Amino acid sequence: MIPWLVQTLIAATFLMALVLLLRGPVTRAFGPRAAYALWLLPALRMILPPLPGWQPHYVPVVWIEPHHTNIGLINPAILPKLAITPAHASTITPVPILHPAPAPAAAHHWGLLLIALWLGVAALWFGWQMWRYNRFLSRALRGAVPLATIKGVSVLMSEGVRGPAATGIWKRRILLPADFLTRYTPEERRLALLHEGAHHDRFDILANLAALAVTALHWWNPLAHHAYKLFREDQELACDATVLADCGAPERALYGRALLKSAVASTPAVACALNPRSQLKQRIAMMTRKPMGRLRLLAGGALAFAMIGGGMAMTASGVEAQPVAPVAPQPPLPPEAPAAPDAVTPPPAPLPPMPPLPAEHVRIRHHLTPAEQRRIERDVHRATAEAQRSMRDAMAQAHVAEHAAAAAQTRIARMDIPRMVQASLDQARAGLAIQCAASGSPVPANADWGKLATCGPGMREEIYASLAGARASIRAARDLSEAQRAEAMRSLDQALDQMDRDLSTM
Repeated sequence: MIPWLVQTLIAATFLMALVLLLRGPVTRAFGPRAAYALWLLPALRMILPPLPGWQPHYVPVVWIEPHHTNIGLINPAILPKLAITPAHASTITPVPILHPAPAPAAAHHWGLLLIALWLGVAALWFGWQMWRYNRFLSRALRGAVPLATIKGVSVLMSEGVRGPAATGIWKRRILLPADFLTRYTPEERRLALLHEGAHHDRFDILANLAALAVTALHWWNPLAHHAYKLFREDQELACDATVLADCGAPERALYGRALLKSAVASTPAVACALNPRSQLKQRIAMMTRKPMGRLRLLAGGALAFAMIGGGMAMTASGVEAQPVAPVAPQPPLPPEAPAAPDAVTPPPAPLPPMPPLPAEHVRIRHHLTPAEQRRIERDVHRATAEAQRSMRDAMAQAHVAEHAAAAAQTRIARMDIPRMVQASLDQARAGLAIQCAASGSPVPANADWGKLATCGPGMREEIYASLAGARASIRAARDLSEAQRAEAMRSLDQALDQMDRDLSTM
């Protein structure tokens, strides 16, 4: 156990250093998403178990000298290289059975104590980081106002955050600052929401949690802490590349303005903020570069896949051969007595059938052909593009619906039903005054309804005809929903009923 832990920590540190050396050239040649994928290499190495038979099989041998005898294990590949004289050639013989020597008890106890100390400090460091994250989340959710829920992601506005941030693994959330609607333009708001939604689609928060666990196991290693910082930078660059994959120069400029408006000093280890201040210059410079073609992106994905597989194979640990203790020479067995002529030797018992290989062994022995690898890469790329397109369409539809609802509310607020009724009554009053003048009994237009009724017998019909214009304008309003249109009609009917009651008392 202890040798495997030591080999794993050393191998993971070596792979971190390798990724630190390669991330820059890979980003320039194949884009930030390929560089971000390289960080899978040290993370997967931490959970790679020892591979049986990975190291050469050692054979047990006995070396007979005139005054002593040595018994041990030796690599059969080096037997031809040993200087064995003819006199000693026959003294190296295979030993069929050897028993491993037990490890000293004191060394075993010291090893367990060191493992307990290492894991204890790692748990304390990881717990401290999670406590910081939970404290940030509780402050942000205190008094937060829910805005919408899009594909299982809750969008909230909070005074506890200074810029947009994506949080949560099981309860996925996007936290927006309290001045989100005034600080950003509508297009900047759309791009900021796309960025945080892309973090959830790419499972970046779960990746942050796994990277934090790996860093906790390397709490003593300054290279691991530096690697974690650069891993977060590559994560944000890869998310930017995902959002801007199909964007032109104007949208890239708006995205850069949104980054400038969202600069924050620091964020908790698990959350994904739109723009940490330390990465501002690097991310703005990345957006000014020309977008890469699909062929280079596929080549970058294939390179990352090959490097991950090669790095895992190169640093894999094997099951180590255990030291053996000398075996006391055994006296030769006495020769067996010949069997009686009439004795019948029973046939040997049949061997039990070999059990089938487990499913995991079958999967391990199955190798993908290059055509299958290319097909899988195409399917993954197509599924990723469809998910990104669906997210962008959903955000655009939500944006349009938000504007339509706001316009409809403004329309309803501006429709003054009493004013429309009064305007219709004034129109009816003017029509009745014209009828009175035509009949030879002129009356002023502001006369009361009693005088107008003496020369205008169709007063009610005139009023209803005038109010029909208000009803027609409500029906013609296209930006009203059915519920809003019914509410406006109900208010107009109430005004008509009131007017009918007033006319009946004359």
